[in-house]
Amino acid sequence: MAAFDIDISSPFPSGFTRGHGGPNSGGHHPPEWYIQFGMDLGAPPGTEIHAAFDAHITKLSPHDPATDSGKVYGAQLFMRASNDMMGGFYTHLADVPANLAVGSTVSRGDVLGTVLASGGIPPHVHMALVEIIGGAPGGRYQGVDLYQLFLDISNSDTVTSVSFMQDGSPPVPGGGSGGGGSSGGAKVYHLGSLRGIQEGLAVLGFDPGGIDGLDGPKTRAAVTQFQASQGLSQDGQAGPNTRAALANALIEQGHQVDGV
Repeated sequence: MAAFDIDISSPFPSGFTRGHGGPNSGGHHPPEWYIQFGMDLGAPPGTEIHAAFDAHITKLSPHDPATDSGKVYGAQLFMRASNDMMGGFYTHLADVPANLAVGSTVSRGDVLGTVLASGGIPPHVHMALVEIIGGAPGGRYQGVDLYQLFLDISNSDTVTSVSFMQDGSPPVPGGGSGGGGSSGGAKVYHLGSLRGIQEGLAVLGFDPGGIDGLDGPKTRAAVTQFQASQGLSQDGQAGPNTRAALANALIEQGHQVDGV
């Protein structure tokens, strides 16, 4: 299979305190990749946890306080990149947004929830990444160690392109695989999420304010301005016709889109 690149950023652009252990350390043992390759990244309770890469949710277990026990607590999220050749796992989450469900698309930087504290354990998110050699559903799942990268880029908006080689070798931060994959190299604008719409508006010159996935007045004003430029009904809402027009405008400029 061809190598590919994925843009990755920290789940904590702010609020990160310190690492609490990476793959194959502490309680991170096989056989499950999502435990063995865990990366425990500390932050105060209530700190927002952001998606580290563009993905779609494949499994979601909401937080049920009655089931919290020992080191197993909080909501759990599994997700895969749009090319189904790598994925991730997050746990110890609270306040997962109500609009997230299996099949939901999330853009890198979208809020997935907040840090949950439990049982005197130092508050942190447990995150693990996996490369799926050959692609899901039949590929070989191989956990990967990017713990040092996340220690280096947390508390910043740094975006790192990571090359996944599809040959069993470790992924390489810095990109340069030259590979494809639907997230490979070029930015993909996920217009199924408000954050992706904000990013698309911004690159087209319509200022939505912060790229935060929130439907605030600046975002509605930017949508309205875009609608006016396209001769659409100006209601400030990114409905199907507006998203289709936004997709066409982005494609005309050579960008990649999905989720229309």
